[in-house]
Amino acid sequence: MASHPHSQLANIPVVAAQSAHMVHTFRAWPQAYWSRPAFCPGWSAADAVAHLASGGEFYAQVISAGRSGTPQLPWGASTATEFREARQAAVRQLIDAGPAALIEGFARSAARLQEVLESLQEADLTKAAWHPRGLIPIGSWIGMRLIELGAHDWDIRQPHEAQAYLSPTVLPALVGVLPDLHAQFLHQRLSGGLDGVYTLCADEVAWGFTVHDKTVTSHANAPEASHTCLSADAESMVLLSLGRADMEAKIQSGALALRGDSAKGRQLCAILFRAF
Repeated sequence: MASHPHSQLANIPVVAAQSAHMVHTFRAWPQAYWSRPAFCPGWSAADAVAHLASGGEFYAQVISAGRSGTPQLPWGASTATEFREARQAAVRQLIDAGPAALIEGFARSAARLQEVLESLQEADLTKAAWHPRGLIPIGSWIGMRLIELGAHDWDIRQPHEAQAYLSPTVLPALVGVLPDLHAQFLHQRLSGGLDGVYTLCADEVAWGFTVHDKTVTSHANAPEASHTCLSADAESMVLLSLGRADMEAKIQSGALALRGDSAKGRQLCAILFRAF
């Protein structure tokens, strides 16, 4: 799974490929596309691309600082509020400069981040980089960038395609990131009453969790026996986990199946599959 150093490092070329694909796509857009609404409420396509461009710079700065052993906020900020203000200023500057500058800003920040990622060694992955949620191991940032790229690429296209799909470039890697993402959700959101063993399946990939009181133990593979199993196709499992799909609609369509203790299965779904 993605928490293994080799898996984390293996995702770095996927970040490069998806970034390059998006740059190529943006350069082919007509002017009118930049003002089209995105899936994210209140965002246009330009907002989403500017967010990704500023995110690439953000990631490059904090990962570089973290690997040196001195985690720092980006853009010279000293507080989370200053960070948010600096990032918003960067976003606004990109949008105000127009589509050509926005494309180049995304391409430039993606290239800088890629250079940082490709310089990482296995020993760097356990070092911590600053994030508003706290210090996060550098290895996890690779998956976080994959999520950003995959989710916002879909967000930009979803309102305008009859059936929007996640990029095939990034989808397999996103499935590999899900166990870590689900573990984070459980640690952050678990309030009790979910004791049991759980298996999750996305196509042929399976992982699991054991919950006791508020302690969560992750399993890299499907447990030998579980009380509840959630299974879905890879596309549905990722979209559900990123808050981009409706749980009840997926159950009704058969794209998401709950086997075993359905009450606990639905409780687990409520933790893992919260709406955007």
